[in-house]
Amino acid sequence: MNALEMTIEQITYEHYFPAKRRRGRATDTLDGYASSARLYVIPMWGDRPITGITRDEVQDWVDELAQRPETGPGGAWKAYKTLRQVVRWAMAKWSLFVADPTLGIEEPRRKTYRPETLTERRLKRLIRGMVGCQVEAAVVVSSSLGTRPSETYAVRWERVNWRTGEVPVDTALITASDGTLERPTKTIKGERSGYLPPWALDRLHQIWVGLGRPKGRIIGELKPSQVAYRVKTWIKRHRLPKITMKNLRHTWGTIAAKSGVKIETVAAMMGHSNIQVTYRYYYSLDAATSKTAQRRVARRILGKTCDDMYRGIPLAPAPVELPLAA
Repeated sequence: MNALEMTIEQITYEHYFPAKRRRGRATDTLDGYASSARLYVIPMWGDRPITGITRDEVQDWVDELAQRPETGPGGAWKAYKTLRQVVRWAMAKWSLFVADPTLGIEEPRRKTYRPETLTERRLKRLIRGMVGCQVEAAVVVSSSLGTRPSETYAVRWERVNWRTGEVPVDTALITASDGTLERPTKTIKGERSGYLPPWALDRLHQIWVGLGRPKGRIIGELKPSQVAYRVKTWIKRHRLPKITMKNLRHTWGTIAAKSGVKIETVAAMMGHSNIQVTYRYYYSLDAATSKTAQRRVARRILGKTCDDMYRGIPLAPAPVELPLAA
């Protein structure tokens, strides 16, 4: 069949998803796209070819989805990105020189997502309180490296360099529609090396020796959901600061940014594909930072005080009423 005559449903299920699954990267992300396609993309666009869709229709669809309680702006944008992925993949694969109906769509306005994180003191309390937990090693790795939960679960004892503290981060353990599998990291930039700080390296070594120097994953044969459950129940039982494995990563990024680590370095260490993600989640302009910047700019101009700025100029009092414009 001519590619221009294929419907979105045919492209999606007969070509796009099979091709993506053969590549084997970020299966959990692909499952999210599959769900969005099934719920929103195919019901709306499934019976149309790419040339039968207009940009205005796509914008109206996104705006309408954003108003639904079950989707909201976030779900609407995810549905749009699913359609965009399918359309642009098809255009590239079959060299379709047609107007892209997903080009120039405006994102619905939504509240800025701020992950729940721990302060330095509460993080220290959590780490100390996890001693003796079956999955303590996973908490140590996430707290000290800022890895994604799936990346943490895939760390293997035999790959930890006990001399330098290097931990290769190039695989992820995920639970997808086809089971629990090890896959490459979410993006190419996600492949990196983390370096454990001394406290984390020493504690991991103690755990490893205590377990009899095993090989394999630091979580053993547990599944990701089982690790998350054990962390949650241990925290509840011992009345520790509440946190998820995902937000342990966010905690590391937030503390790193507040500690003065360059945002580019934070992005690289966390494996972000786009530095804008790092800015959005971890950089916040607090009062201290703003005042420091203002002092530096003021000194660069003429000085810090009003007297420095207007030295030698007689200052008349401000008029009671401003003159009217001519």
